[in-house]
This record gives sequence, C-alpha cells and structure tokens, in this order.
Amino acid sequence: MRILLIEPRISQKMVGFTHMVRPEPLALEIIAATVPDHEVKIFDMRVDSTPLAEVLSSFHPDLVGTTGYTTDVPTMQMLLKEVKALDPAIITVVGGYHASLVPKDFDFEAVDYIVVGEGEITFRELVAALSEGKDTTSIAGLIYRVDGHQVETRVRLPLKKMDDHPLPLRHLTDQYRSRYHFHFWDNPYVVETTRGCPYRCTFCAVWKFHNKRCRERSPELVIEDLKNVASKIVCFVDDNFLQNLPRAERLCELVEQAGLQARYWIQARADSIVRRPDVVERWAKAGLHAALIGFEKIDEKGLQSVHKNSSTKINEEAMEILNANGVDMWGSFIVDPEWTSADFDALIGYVKAKRIAFPLFTILTPLPGTAFFQEKLNELVTSNYEVFDFLHTVLPTKLPIDEFYANMARLYASTTMGWAELKQRIKSGYIPLSALERVRGVLKDVTDPEAYLSSVVAR
Repeated sequence: MRILLIEPRISQKMVGFTHMVRPEPLALEIIAATVPDHEVKIFDMRVDSTPLAEVLSSFHPDLVGTTGYTTDVPTMQMLLKEVKALDPAIITVVGGYHASLVPKDFDFEAVDYIVVGEGEITFRELVAALSEGKDTTSIAGLIYRVDGHQVETRVRLPLKKMDDHPLPLRHLTDQYRSRYHFHFWDNPYVVETTRGCPYRCTFCAVWKFHNKRCRERSPELVIEDLKNVASKIVCFVDDNFLQNLPRAERLCELVEQAGLQARYWIQARADSIVRRPDVVERWAKAGLHAALIGFEKIDEKGLQSVHKNSSTKINEEAMEILNANGVDMWGSFIVDPEWTSADFDALIGYVKAKRIAFPLFTILTPLPGTAFFQEKLNELVTSNYEVFDFLHTVLPTKLPIDEFYANMARLYASTTMGWAELKQRIKSGYIPLSALERVRGVLKDVTDPEAYLSSVVAR
C-alpha cells in the first residue's frame, strides 16, 4: 500500500510558545516504522505549503493517516474531509491523544478508522488486513462506523515493553529538517525513552491515555537511537525522564562510553531531581543543558488543588540543584482563571526571587477526555478546541477578561529576559542568531494583551 501520514498545520489562533516548538513529527515517524513493507510518505503541513490536492495527485495514496492534540482537532477534521472530497476511495485513519479519549469528535463519514491508544500494533495489523483484503473488525483497538454509528472493537492492551516496537524512521522527514526547531535551537531531534506517568495530576491527560502505566525502553536501545541522531540538539520527550533514576544513571553512563556529544533537554519532576542530585550532576557533565520542571504552584494549597503530590520545599530544592549544576530551568506554573491581580503579583515575585531562567505560564485548562473536563463541563465558556492551548482561558475568570489577559502579559513582561540579556546569550552562543526573530516574535506575543484577545475565536 501507499501510505501518506500527515502532520496537521498549526492553527493561526494560537499564540506564543506554540510557535517556539516545532520538532519532527515523532509519532508519525514511529508509526511509519511499523509498516516497513509498504511505501510511506510523511507530509508535514506545519512547514510544507504544498496544497493537499497536489500531494494526493502526485503520491496517489491508498491510505491517509493523521494524528494530533486537542488544538489540532478542527484542522484534522477539515483535513480528513478534504481527503475524502478529493478521492473517496482513499482510506482515512486518525489516532492520537484526543481521538482516543474523545472519539465522538471524529464520528463523521470522512473517517474510516480511529486507532485508539498506542498505534504501533493496531496500525500494522490494520494495514496488513487492508492490503490483503481481509476483515478488519477483529483487530483490537479500532473504532469504525456502521450505518452512521461508531462501533468499537475489543480493547488493545498497551505494549508491555517499549523495546518491542521499532525505532522511528527519521529519514522520512529529512527534507524538512532545516525548518524544525525547539525553543531556541534549530535542527533538534526528539527522542522518546519512556511512556506514561504514575501520578494523577488533574490537568494532565498522559496517565489517562496510558491507562496509568509506565514503560521504558532499555538504555542500550536508546543509545542505538541516539547514534542515529544527526544533530547536536537532543530533546527527550519523556514526561519524566528521571522517573527511574538507576535507569537514567545507566543511560548517562552509556552516553559517556559512546562519546556522544550533544546538548540535552529533558522534562522531569522536582522530586526526582531531589532524590538523586548526583544523577543530575552526572547528566550535566554529559551535556544536560535545560530541564522543564512543572513546579505548577507556589504554595502547598495550590499544589494540593491539582493533585501534584509534591511540595514547595521539594520544588525549591530542585531549583537549587539545577542552578548549582548550570542547568537552565524552564519552570512551568499554572495560572488559575479565578486569580486576582494580587495572585499574579505573588507569582511574579516568586519567579524573580528563585532565579528561574525561563518561566512558562499556562492557564488551568480541563482537557477533553479527562475527569477534570467532565467536572468543569458546565462551566466552559467555549467549545472551540483551538483555544485549549493553555494560553487562553476556557473557564470563567474572576477578573474582567481584558484585565485577566493584561495580567498574563504582565507575567511574561515582568519575568522574561530583557533585550540586553537576550543579546548576551546570543553573543555567548547559548541562543543561536537564527532564533532571534522567532524569540522576539514570541516575546512580543506573550507580553501583549491584545495578542491573547485578538486570537480568541467566536465562542
């Protein structure tokens, strides 16, 4: 079969840091690797302006697949409808977090199959059955339509071991490499070494999607993946890279033995950092450059409200450890819609006092498919998925909406680096000159109240 996998374009309604993160479409590269006996093409609409009709007419796919998050849903829906309008014979498949958790959003004629949960085995079996003209209804992990209604097959159990699925086919996006970036860095490679999270934060859909399970790829196989990375920038996209600290230490040992030279970026929990500062120190010497930490709140009451299962004391110890090892903190904090100006003042003072290099502020957002969403369903002020981007509020605010967004802009304006510091970082080589316009554009967005207000679509 000829298979076209499509990464949907980013909504123009989204602001700020959404445009700072545009890495390779790792999920599609992994899915492509599951069907090695078929001809696969990846079309990345975020960076490729070729009309869809032109791509379809030149490649002639038998099957088109796409995936995305909640903010991508409207674009994905239009994409699937356009494919069917151009060629009704093409089989359409959709998967990913949102499609798995809220399949009703893809309950229309242009969708032939929804892959629920992890797609490696399900997609492979689906393609095999379709190519051989066999029945697909016995394949686990699918939703399809019969007489205008969705029908689910039996549940697909998650992969027991990550080593059981193939490494991503990164060469399928080589033509786009020069147009990918991750925050400041150009030509990044993203690497997945674990899946899932054992914690139950109310704002997060990760543990829901992965059925409360965590799995790991062996350090030895991760090293094989890293050896294929043709870049000095590696972003580990695990939700908590340091969840299994002995494993993280072993992986660092193998990185050292292999002589791999790169700048590494991770996501981690503060409590994992505090448990083993020596592991952080070792990784820092091996090239750990930055860490995104979800500090979330600045007091115990706030942390308890989102079920973070941590404390401000642990957060602050983690800050000290990262600073001591020269690892830049990308510290993430959650803004509540019911905040007053005084709450914004308190967060600004805290971030300044703690020397957080790159603060990120996200608005508490109930994600579709989670229990939190159901709890807040009757309070939502919009059903437009494009603004579920954590930089718009989808819940009522205590402050008038223009004042609320003015305070969001003030958060960033008061805590992000100034022009002088930005120039110094470019001069030192920390921020490449090529990223200057991108950084300036993002900072202009997040520090301008009108950028938030003007991008809010009709509610």
